[in-house]
Amino acid sequence: MTQKIQVSVATINDASDIARLNLLFNEEHKSVEAIMSDMSNPACVESIILAKISAQTIGFALIRIVPTVLYKSHHAELTELYVMEEFRQQGVASDLIAFAENIAKRKGADSILIQTGDDNIPALSLYHKHGYEDYDVVLKKSLK
Repeated sequence: MTQKIQVSVATINDASDIARLNLLFNEEHKSVEAIMSDMSNPACVESIILAKISAQTIGFALIRIVPTVLYKSHHAELTELYVMEEFRQQGVASDLIAFAENIAKRKGADSILIQTGDDNIPALSLYHKHGYEDYDVVLKKSLK
């Protein structure tokens, strides 16, 4: 890759790029206005991190930092990680992970949890490469 990757925390001005990438990644259409509103909410515990080359947003990560009542350190979770296909295998995801880890450390977390599919071999390989270990079991129940 000849162009430098810039990684930074998103602002509400990035909401249209976030909506576009969210649709590509999660096939979830959430309006730009709704994303802006959620990002502006003081109760929001997630930070959105963007990866850009020049002015093009090519990937994102979300890091959730939550204070806990029973533990000294905050709970941190990397809740999303996505890089556009044509920019994969170029260090973008690694840069996003490192940036998220720094945010978590600054905000008082001493570990990060990540949930991904047990059949998502590329993601598991990436996370293991960065020192993440298999941990616990996640259960889910629909409330619909």
